[in-house]
Amino acid sequence: MNNTSIFDTAGRYTIQDKKVRDGLLFIPDISGFTEFVHSTDVLTGKQITYELLSAIISQNDLKLNIAEVEGDAVLFYRYGARPSLHQLVEQYEMMTKAFDRKRKQLEKTFSKPLDLSLKIVAHYGAMTEFEIGPFKKLYGEVVVEAHRLLKNSISSDRYLLLTDSLLQSISIPDYNQLKQHGIRANKVCEVYGGLRNICFTYLDFSHEKKWKQVA
Repeated sequence: MNNTSIFDTAGRYTIQDKKVRDGLLFIPDISGFTEFVHSTDVLTGKQITYELLSAIISQNDLKLNIAEVEGDAVLFYRYGARPSLHQLVEQYEMMTKAFDRKRKQLEKTFSKPLDLSLKIVAHYGAMTEFEIGPFKKLYGEVVVEAHRLLKNSISSDRYLLLTDSLLQSISIPDYNQLKQHGIRANKVCEVYGGLRNICFTYLDFSHEKKWKQVA
């Protein structure tokens, strides 16, 4: 498919068609953000959110592209082959450690406890992108599913969710072995509105010890 451009009569926007490719969606999302917004004045909340999101974005070891920053979440993506499980967990841990360090600094700076943590949803599938003026948007069923997966039934607020589509050809260490090192793995299947039944495994890092011992 060749790229094409469409302009309105005033030349106000451009839509460019891109090829459909398989790729990774990786969405860090801040747990506790809604309550934080309600309990924090606007200017302080803006500064804290900026610092926390910047800390997440700075730890981009997988060389992911940024499609959007949406309030308390960053929509990362990358076309190409699936990363290994080790790479995904390492990326999660890098972002989480940077997030936690920054959160503790901000608690001291603003003399305010921040009951915030990081969870990440990772999905894989066919998607494309288009541009409207200076804005880039991702499009595809996989994009809709990834956003819906942020509203899951998981009780933990510190986890890495990996869909079955992403885990194809990726081997997961024995669940009991993971549990011995404080990483609880659970398999779940849920239906989201009119979407298909989506199955995923989530790694609960609420009691994490050391991932490198089991990688």
